[in-house]
Amino acid sequence: MSISKNVGKILVGGVAVVALSGVGSAYAGGAGEDLYSSTTGASTWSNEPNSSMALKDTAQDGDAVYSLYDKRYNTGLRLNNSSGVDNTVYTPGDYANYISKVTACVNLNNTPDRCGQDDRPGDGH
Repeated sequence: MSISKNVGKILVGGVAVVALSGVGSAYAGGAGEDLYSSTTGASTWSNEPNSSMALKDTAQDGDAVYSLYDKRYNTGLRLNNSSGVDNTVYTPGDYANYISKVTACVNLNNTPDRCGQDDRPGDGH
């Protein structure tokens, strides 16, 4: 009887660990949700599993756009797009070092740049 109880406890404990591990790795592996940020003139996004991101110039105003972004293992990164309106640039894909934050910005010379809201997993955006 004692052996049966111990085996049952081990099985139940093992199932719980496996279930929780799967949830954690599914969330961490892809940062859990699509990311999106925009402002007048720029949009940036990363679709789950967030291995890469895109930055599009959305206004014919002559201003270059950029995205400030973080990855799982790197922060404070910047992607520039000076290709003009309706052109999109992309970061290389990396599933292990996925995108974890995006912010769309417009490069305004001699004035403060215009940036959208940061978007991060789990922030409700």
